[in-house]
Amino acid sequence: MLYCSNYSCQAPNSERSKFCQKCRTPLTKRYLWAIGASADLCRPGELVADRYLSKGSRVFLDTKPGLLPGISTEQIPDGLLPYLRLSPYALHVPQVYDWVRLESAGGPEKLTLLERSPLYVPPASPAAEGADLEPQLFPTLVSMWPRASALRQLNWLWQMAHLWQPLAAEQVVSSLLMPDDLLRVEGALVRLLELQPDASGIEPNLADLGGLWQQWLPTAQAKAAPFIDALCQDLVRGQVHAAEQVIKRLDEALWTVAQGPPRQVSLATRTDQGPSRQRNEDACYPPSGTEQSLALDASTAPLVLVCDGIGGHQGGDVASNLAIAAIQQHVQMLDLGRLSPAALMQELEAAACHANDLISQRNDDEHRQDRQRMGTTLVMALVRGHELYLAHVGDSRAYWVTPWNCHQVTQDDDVASREVRMGYSFYREALQHASSGSLVQALGMSSSALLHANVQRFVLDEDSLFLLCSDGLSDNDRIEQYWEVELLPVLNGVANLEIVTQRLVDLANSQNGHDNVTVGMIHVQLPHLSPTKLAPTRLPAGQPVSPPTAIASTAVVAPSSPKSPQTSTRSPAFPPSEPALPPTQVVPPTVAAKPRSLPLLLTLLALVGAGALGYWLMRDRLTGLTGFPPTPSESIVPEDNPAAVFQPGAFILIGRAATSGPETETSGLVLQSAPAVAGSPAASPSPTVPGGDGLAIAPGSVLSVLENQPANTTAWLRLKVCSVGQVAEPAASPSPTTPAESSQAVGTEPSLTPSPAVAPSPVSPAVTIAPTGAEGWVSLETLRPLVMPNPTLTEAQRGDCATPPAIAPSVLPSPVAPPVAPPSVPGTPPINSPSPPPDGVG
Repeated sequence: MLYCSNYSCQAPNSERSKFCQKCRTPLTKRYLWAIGASADLCRPGELVADRYLSKGSRVFLDTKPGLLPGISTEQIPDGLLPYLRLSPYALHVPQVYDWVRLESAGGPEKLTLLERSPLYVPPASPAAEGADLEPQLFPTLVSMWPRASALRQLNWLWQMAHLWQPLAAEQVVSSLLMPDDLLRVEGALVRLLELQPDASGIEPNLADLGGLWQQWLPTAQAKAAPFIDALCQDLVRGQVHAAEQVIKRLDEALWTVAQGPPRQVSLATRTDQGPSRQRNEDACYPPSGTEQSLALDASTAPLVLVCDGIGGHQGGDVASNLAIAAIQQHVQMLDLGRLSPAALMQELEAAACHANDLISQRNDDEHRQDRQRMGTTLVMALVRGHELYLAHVGDSRAYWVTPWNCHQVTQDDDVASREVRMGYSFYREALQHASSGSLVQALGMSSSALLHANVQRFVLDEDSLFLLCSDGLSDNDRIEQYWEVELLPVLNGVANLEIVTQRLVDLANSQNGHDNVTVGMIHVQLPHLSPTKLAPTRLPAGQPVSPPTAIASTAVVAPSSPKSPQTSTRSPAFPPSEPALPPTQVVPPTVAAKPRSLPLLLTLLALVGAGALGYWLMRDRLTGLTGFPPTPSESIVPEDNPAAVFQPGAFILIGRAATSGPETETSGLVLQSAPAVAGSPAASPSPTVPGGDGLAIAPGSVLSVLENQPANTTAWLRLKVCSVGQVAEPAASPSPTTPAESSQAVGTEPSLTPSPAVAPSPVSPAVTIAPTGAEGWVSLETLRPLVMPNPTLTEAQRGDCATPPAIAPSVLPSPVAPPVAPPSVPGTPPINSPSPPPDGVG
């Protein structure tokens, strides 16, 4: 039995279901890997801590994913500290999900459950219908090595070299020397099953790593074997003393092996104000609505930027547009063809620092202090040759989509993540703190000396899809819930980026709706390669089935190390033995021209029209023949339940009216003192209803239904204002409203190209906004079009209204073991996604 993760539902479902049978929310399936001797004490079908269902072979299913784990400890065991400190490397290293008490014959034991483990769910064959779902481990690197391409073999070694130093610092580098068990691969991505502490008094060195790689030489591909052989000999002889030297040697090999036909790159961006905000403080590059497709060569370097102005701060829209323009121009001036990977990473960090200084200087010039200072988050992606570079500051995110998972590849710069990195708290425990979502850094808030932009590098050895987005989309685990429906078709080549970006914006507005939303997508396709499907072979005990190699997307490395106090400098041309390439130009944001196909389009329209007319004329006859009337197909985004939305005790989130614009400060709803009978004016004000007639409801307000009753033929609802939505404030003066004016004020800023920000109009004195606690009547006919479906509300949004008590685990019906047979789709991967940040952080 699996319980719905929707806070307002939590209905039990079968594990095989894809959507909740009650509220239609996508079901979250988190499969966890257990470590320690106590993990072998659990039998398949046994329920641990009233929520974790044992699937056998150390695999557990969290049956109540909507509830935070009850993990709480005053002192974290030494054996678990490396997992916390290595959280920036979560693509490769699993993370602690829960630490539960397990009763045994020898006394109480502690069971550690890891999320983001290398587990997948193979597709179910027709013959297996009705059988239990059996998650499997990804195959070992050793088993996949002979079948991998030369580029992928070098890529795997490159990732191991990147992991060497951080794992050695935590004294768990022995994990990389156990390829028969711990070292797993998800296509291009190297993943560790768990961490193995180094033996006391024995410190593994790079010679051990070279000796391990030498064992794989007989099955290395011909293009990679000479590089690997030479490197292993130098490692074993002790001529290579640092992991950085290994990485440099592998970079040279990768650059040589990756030469070939150009890759095809498609990108698209879109931003939207959202239903409950007065203006859009997000920004993106290329401009919203752009869709491009181009062949990647030495003179092109596609760039995508997403910025989210800090909500609650004045000028968040100005800050985000200023950052977009400054970074775009900084990158455009770089000679990317001559920069080594390390130098390019330094330049991207320098670009973020440059934007930070411009925004910070603007704040200082306008004497902004504390929360008056404007700021913005940043996530950017740059494609160069066989590599993709990512940089981010704040909580805007990047995701990487594979055929089996959707990985969050950036770590939020918030309080919760910082507590984990420092080894103070488990992540799920840190999320329970009130300030867990507060940002610890953003562009424009302080000097660049205090800023650390996180820069990562990916090797693209297979078709790759990356999603960049603001928290208007990523909040409430929406990406984890919908990636299979919305993103996976793009990777499989059956969906268009332009359409998918719009669908993601619509999804954010309908399922979240509390913030602006911005998305950017990059799809890189390699020539002459086509993905193959994962074979649905049953896994023998202890032996994972090896999926085909031509599926995964990219190889991911850890964030860059903290910057040095010195400014970044350019390195010599890379690689040194190659001729210098012409300066690389950032692709301009022009929409690709579409082929002329008007005659064909007119012919198709005529055929469709004739078919539709024929169907309309024959509809009744067809219904009589089949006995069933035609029914519409099921919507991908679940519809809300009207009966449940308007019942007493329900909460309603109000969006903006369809006729409103960015400057509109009301939703068009007005509270009445009493229900109005059709054809007559409203009844006189009632002394029992605070506020009386004429109080307008601000967009984004949260209302509670107190009572519903018919008045003649029209249904009316008595509502209470729980919290008031954001209302536009008078424009500050003297504060420039365009980035261009900002550049003139500072004097050293480049010319800025994004569209100018629009300052919101002040609230009209004739309009009185309904305050918190106000009550009144509204007709259902007027209210229905403005209600946001399936809102997920915070305690702050529920505000003055009585909050229903959280459903404790013990109240829910006990899960049944063993579970009902699962579906043929993989479960949603357990990816950390913090709760929406508190007000004031966008």
